[in-house]
Amino acid sequence: MDIGGVRALHDAQLRGRVPSLPPAGAVIEHDGPFVRTHYGTHGTVEHGPLPQPPGAAAVRRQLEAFAARNEPAEWKVHGNDAPELAEELTAAGFEAGAERSLLVAECDALEEGTGAREDVRALFLDGSAGSARARELAAATGPHALPLGEFQADARRLYQRFGAATLSHRGRMAGVGWAGRPADTDFVVVGGLTGPHPELVRHLARLREKAYLMDRAARYCLVEAHGEVRTALVAAGFEELTTVRPHRWAPTGTPATTRPVRETVGALDDGPLWDRLEHEFGFRPSMSRFPGFEAPAPSVTWSLDAVDRGGEEPMDELLGITERALRSLTAPGQELYWLDWQHIGYAFDPHRVGGPGRPRWPGSLYPDGDYYLFLHPDLEFGTFGHPWEGTLTVFGAPLLAAVEGRFTALLGEPLRRRD
Repeated sequence: MDIGGVRALHDAQLRGRVPSLPPAGAVIEHDGPFVRTHYGTHGTVEHGPLPQPPGAAAVRRQLEAFAARNEPAEWKVHGNDAPELAEELTAAGFEAGAERSLLVAECDALEEGTGAREDVRALFLDGSAGSARARELAAATGPHALPLGEFQADARRLYQRFGAATLSHRGRMAGVGWAGRPADTDFVVVGGLTGPHPELVRHLARLREKAYLMDRAARYCLVEAHGEVRTALVAAGFEELTTVRPHRWAPTGTPATTRPVRETVGALDDGPLWDRLEHEFGFRPSMSRFPGFEAPAPSVTWSLDAVDRGGEEPMDELLGITERALRSLTAPGQELYWLDWQHIGYAFDPHRVGGPGRPRWPGSLYPDGDYYLFLHPDLEFGTFGHPWEGTLTVFGAPLLAAVEGRFTALLGEPLRRRD
């Protein structure tokens, strides 16, 4: 293998890469060669190879950005970076972690290897006992290049193909691995491996295959590893591409423990809300039978004809009214939900979205082809946009008190009311 050529390919395709969709709840900022990702709970600095050290002022700017958000920060230094980079990070207050090898192998060569493939199974990260055990194994090992929780939150946005797998021994889960194929690259990137299990990597390397909108298969598989995991992978045919040493900095305050916005995960998260909407609110999707939603008292329903005639301006005004009202009705740290029927929804903190340096509010108020809802987690108040009836319903006394007069001024007299 031409290690120098593969390293150059890796640096060009993966280092400082900006995904087409940012991770859920994250804000990506550029500062010269640096790419900062602010997750609300932590942050990272990435960049391509730096032949020259960035200088103390550039490092200080990155720290100031994380300090302003009270986010711990991680900055990975690669073996082919300027040697002075690690010294500048240490001088600025970063602490160096343990060095790990970045290993690479050709995917085709891995397929030729041997291993207990019959004991390897794909893992769906859901609410099952198996996925809970996988998270326990992941938490007890590492550190991993991409922790399993972050992988679960972000894989859909970071990768064009992704997956996780487990290794069983005598009927018990003995190992877990997870990986993804970033779009338009030649690499499958392993996010984590809980032990020296090359057979798991062989399974995950199958993510290299062509798929929808992929013009080619990936050629290489990458793994960060040290200790016995590194030893096992080198014995299986991996070679060292370079080294990676994380440098970490922590703010003086207590960081947030949840992101400002997170995708909801079906039965684990917004599934119970949809069940309650069906059984308690009579939600019945239909393109012809209206209203299909028995809003509880008090509630008011308006036609959206005025929005259809007026375009974006009245819709933006309605959305602004709603956002300010929802923020006023929640305490900092309290989550609300935005749901999109049969699509991914979001849980979010209204006090940490919107405005400069923050992620956007999730979703929309106007039901553009599907049912859109803003909801209190206990359904104390919310909004319901009906795409086929062309209506917007607001329920719950506190939310109605905050928006009813201004909604009527924009949309006209209500179609229905329950007092």
